[in-house]
Parts: sequence; C-alpha cells; structure tokens
Amino acid sequence: MGRGRSRDELGSVTVELALGIPVLVVITAIAIWAASLGATYVRALDVAQTTARQVARGMLADPPPAGMVVDVQAEGDLVRATVSTNQAPPIPVLSGLDVTVRADAVAAMEGLSPAQEEP
Repeated sequence: MGRGRSRDELGSVTVELALGIPVLVVITAIAIWAASLGATYVRALDVAQTTARQVARGMLADPPPAGMVVDVQAEGDLVRATVSTNQAPPIPVLSGLDVTVRADAVAAMEGLSPAQEEP
C-alpha cells in the first residue's frame, strides 16, 4: 500500500517549519549573546588587571573603553580595580534582561615600602 498523506496533514510541515525557524533564531541569538558575555568578561578582566598594575606602579591609569566603569581602591599595600559593564541582549524580545559583567583584579604596590626607605 502507498504511504500517502491525508488531507488533514498536508500543511502540517509548513506550519511546523514556520513555527520552528523563529525559535531556532532566538536560541541562536541567545547562544551568541552568551559567547559575547564571555568575551566581555575577558576584556573587562584585562582592563581591571592593567588598571591595577598601573596604579600600583604609581602611574596614571588609562581611560577605560566606552561603556566600562572602573573603580580603584587602595587597601594597605594592595590596589583593587573593579570593572563593570552592562550588556543588553541582542534581540528586542529579551529586552530588560541586561546582564552586568564584573571583573576584579588586585596588584601589590610597587616601589620602596616605608621600612625600606633610607633616612
């Protein structure tokens, strides 16, 4: 016997495809956004490390890239740099799900300590 489709099933593949493609697009966009969050974290960590090192050496820190906020605090012989930035999802359907990416770095103060300085 032949395997024909009944009249009720003729448009089902088209409907499934029409519903499935947008779902796949959203899932792909979320996956790309997740990868970009990882890349943003690596970039923020690099900025935090560079800033902490520069301040620990007594240098003026480079300005952060656009959209990144740097907070530097000296704690005894340590310098802590915290970098944060907000990242919005790539598709408007997920608006309001902004993620704050934050990275911290610590560096020891360089140079002579007060005990090592000559009178």
